[in-house]
Amino acid sequence: MFNLFSKGHLASLFALVCLIAINPSLMAWECCEQPSCSRLYVGGFGGGIYSNSNRINQYGTAFFPEDVIGPLPVIAEGHLNKTSSGFGGAQIGYEWSKPLCSGWSLATAGELEVFFFKHKKKGHLINQTVIGLPEHDFSDSFHMNSSVILVNALIAIDNDCFCGFSPYAGGGIGATRISLHKADSLQVEPLETGINHFNSNRNDSTWAFAAQAKAGLRYNFCQMFHIFAEYRYLYVDAANYIFGATNYTSHVPTSSWNVKVNNVHYNAFAIGLQFDL
Repeated sequence: MFNLFSKGHLASLFALVCLIAINPSLMAWECCEQPSCSRLYVGGFGGGIYSNSNRINQYGTAFFPEDVIGPLPVIAEGHLNKTSSGFGGAQIGYEWSKPLCSGWSLATAGELEVFFFKHKKKGHLINQTVIGLPEHDFSDSFHMNSSVILVNALIAIDNDCFCGFSPYAGGGIGATRISLHKADSLQVEPLETGINHFNSNRNDSTWAFAAQAKAGLRYNFCQMFHIFAEYRYLYVDAANYIFGATNYTSHVPTSSWNVKVNNVHYNAFAIGLQFDL
């Protein structure tokens, strides 16, 4: 089945938008003999962002004595909860506007933007390879801070009848710096009270591929200002983290824990303001 929101298809969509932005003649309109205009702008925006429920995997080894059961591999799998939070960021861009016939104009833009958000993720994981124990389930949680940087290509349509309003759409690719901190991994079956399996190092961070598609409506006022409202879809690729070994005198020692957070899909709604320089 065709999946528009896969990493490859989002990158292809971004390349297509870039191609149209570089060569607007690909659009099936005949240009009028009027000069083009352009603008350099900066902007700020904010809104709400919502994530799906994505998969999480946790790998490690518990070093039980050989005369008990020996080293116990832990391969736990589960899902993280859906979350929502606020986000905010800034952008700088350059837009070219080309007049078309019958009062229409087409604007294409290149844009660099950064935005930030944070939320807390929780999940229940089940060990699928238990040998010698009846069950081995975990409840994991951590705070996730995300800093996203994207290069966008945008297309906007304008007409004299729109009274200053312009619909637009576009996409972008880039990267996300993801920081996980205050990570907890509590064994709930069989219950181990007060034992955090990540206790020797609860923090880690990494980079992941990111892509987005967005569409919105903007309004031009006072000549140099645009206010806009938009919907965004953000894709963040899977990322791997390493947390510390379990280190308690009352608990069997373990290896460091490898945690994989699978790709995350976000839906976001934002409002913002742009100023022409």
